[in-house]
Amino acid sequence: MSFWDRLYIPALIRGMFTTLKHIPKKKLTYQYPEDPRSVDERNERYRGIHKLTTTEKDEIKCVACFLCATACPADCITIQATKEGYQREKYPDVFEINMLRCIFCGYCVEACPEDAIRMTGLTLPQFFRERQKEGESLGSSRSDFIFDRDMLVANNDIPQEGLSVEAK
Repeated sequence: MSFWDRLYIPALIRGMFTTLKHIPKKKLTYQYPEDPRSVDERNERYRGIHKLTTTEKDEIKCVACFLCATACPADCITIQATKEGYQREKYPDVFEINMLRCIFCGYCVEACPEDAIRMTGLTLPQFFRERQKEGESLGSSRSDFIFDRDMLVANNDIPQEGLSVEAK
C-alpha cells in the first residue's frame, strides 16, 4: 500500500463526490395516505390484505391444517379447528389474522396446500375507507384490525389486483 492509500484520503474524496452527486436529484418518496400516486404505481405482485377463498358451493377451502400459522414469522394467525357440520375432515371454527402484527410477507399463501388463503392488492387504509359507513371511524381501535373468518371470506369480492384510486 502506498502512503496515500494508507491515509484513505482518495477514498474519502471519492465518497464525498458520490454524495454530492446525488443531492440535486429528484426525491422518489411518496407520503402514501396523503399522496395516492403510489397506489397506481405498484405492480400486480403487491401483497395487501388477506382473503379466505371458497368453493363453488360457498364452502371455505381451508382444512385447518395450521400450515399458514406455522409458516407465519409474525405469529399473527390464530386457527381453531372443529370437525362437526362440514363435508371435510375438519375446518376452521376460528380463523383470525391480527393485521397489526402481520408483516405481509406472503408465507401463509405459499404454505397453504389448498390455496385457501390469498392476498389482495388492497392496503389497510384503502380497505377501511371502502368498508366504513357514514359517520363511522374504522381503524380507531385494535379490534378493527383483527380480521376473523367471516370478514376474510367477505373479502372475496376484492379483486386480486386491488382497487385503483379512480374506483372510488
